[in-house]
Amino acid sequence: MLKRAIDSALVAAPEDDVEVVVVPNGPHRGWVTVQASYLHDARVQWHPIERGQACVARNHGLACASGDYVRFLDDDDYLLPQAAEQLRQLRLTGADVATAPLAIADAVGRLVHTQPLPTTDDFVEAALLSVCINNMTAGCIFRRASLAGLRWREDVVLYDDYLWIIAVAQRAELKWHRSEEPVAAYVEHDGPRLSRVARSTANSRPLLAAILDMNVYLNSECRGGSGRDRAAASALLTHAHSVFPASPFLLGSVIRKALEIAPDARPLQSIFGAHRWLAKHLLAIEWAILPARYLTRSYRRIVWFSGLLRERFVR
Repeated sequence: MLKRAIDSALVAAPEDDVEVVVVPNGPHRGWVTVQASYLHDARVQWHPIERGQACVARNHGLACASGDYVRFLDDDDYLLPQAAEQLRQLRLTGADVATAPLAIADAVGRLVHTQPLPTTDDFVEAALLSVCINNMTAGCIFRRASLAGLRWREDVVLYDDYLWIIAVAQRAELKWHRSEEPVAAYVEHDGPRLSRVARSTANSRPLLAAILDMNVYLNSECRGGSGRDRAAASALLTHAHSVFPASPFLLGSVIRKALEIAPDARPLQSIFGAHRWLAKHLLAIEWAILPARYLTRSYRRIVWFSGLLRERFVR
């Protein structure tokens, strides 16, 4: 998968004007075999670090980057040919950031479906509403100057991409270009990855705090408004509904706070679009269905662990 990711990055810029900064991190040395394929390609630079942590690796890679534009690509994901056109549009429009939908691929590389961008022309709103996207950052390219001084959070093990994109949106009013063709594929596989981390109160707190702090900050800087308030509240409600069984008391208070920010906000899950009245009674509904969700949650975990053990046994 690493070689596929590197090769996709090499063709994601016109006229070979690209640097691919590879940051192997942690004790695993499998990357050395891949490195041998690029020994004579100056475009591919290797900067290994000892600590095995994705955000530490991204910060290290960002510090090593020298190009005018920056993408972040995990080794088990890859860019699509449309990424080159996205870069061309970023240059033509003079935007600070360009964003495209994310394609979802299975373990053998077949594109299964596409996650569309939030329906808004406001980058701040889109960043907040991307809480329901696996990783909107994978579909982004940034003007490096617009990221000066910004770092990925190294104290989190989950929701790191979401925390990054809302931090980018919070710091300044950026010129945004959006397109509707996917430029990156998020690969679903059974190997180790951040999304395998269990949802918990500890993991939810940084995400919830970041959304609430951003809402307060935007309004204090006269950058708020009803649309951005609603986006923040919707993000809070979406996360609360998604992981309510993991921390019902904390998320119950979050639901109440979100509806104080924007009483007309609703979670982004499709059921709340089809049945809008559900959002008005969200807290009562969450408590009512909690026992059933505990049962289904336990069942899904058993199925997942059983599948993982079967695959390891076959290997």
